[in-house]
Amino acid sequence: MLVLLDIDGTLLASEGTGARGIVQAGVELFGDSFSLRDIPLGGRLDPLIFGEAMEAIGRTDHREHHDAFRKRYLEVFAELIAAGHDMRILPGVSELLERMHARPDITMALVTGNYRESAHMKLAAAGIDPDLFVGGAFGDEGNVRDDLPPLAIERFRAAMGRAPRDVVLLGDTEHDVTSGRAAGCRVLAVCTGSHAPERLHASEPELVLDDLSDVDRVLAWILGDDS
Repeated sequence: MLVLLDIDGTLLASEGTGARGIVQAGVELFGDSFSLRDIPLGGRLDPLIFGEAMEAIGRTDHREHHDAFRKRYLEVFAELIAAGHDMRILPGVSELLERMHARPDITMALVTGNYRESAHMKLAAAGIDPDLFVGGAFGDEGNVRDDLPPLAIERFRAAMGRAPRDVVLLGDTEHDVTSGRAAGCRVLAVCTGSHAPERLHASEPELVLDDLSDVDRVLAWILGDDS
């Protein structure tokens, strides 16, 4: 079984540190007008967020500047974490990850709009070992969110030499839900992120929970034993 996990709003709360890092790097490189005002963030890919922020200040050359932005953003993000900008692990997550890791029939992988490096920095800062996760897919590896779950599934197939028996996805936004469903995953949506419960229900996941604190129930659902 393959369990795909989003990071922000699902495993941890980054308390806006990622957004601060994007803005700081953007202002340094492109001027004081660079901002994330009116740009939706939850469940979206970091390169797309950067591109929209550039277009908002009249810049259409974001693709050629993306590598420089990415490099500076990752530096700024590391500096913010070192300065004490905390990542807060969400209810039930530590126990759930521990129990899934102990099961030989479960492989965990990340599916996130973050860059790989910032994803791992966030996890480590929250006290989550990035090595718990095998492969996955990251924000600069697709053009839209829908590209990521199939990539993570294909990487599992390549690593294991077989297709996963079942794939489930845990996320906190409608983008997690719709991308997971499009890839044939069973999806659990958790209301610990930026999208309201009614918005999550409207995207039609198999299950919506307030949080992951009822670990027995969550694990039973993942295993298909929740009837």
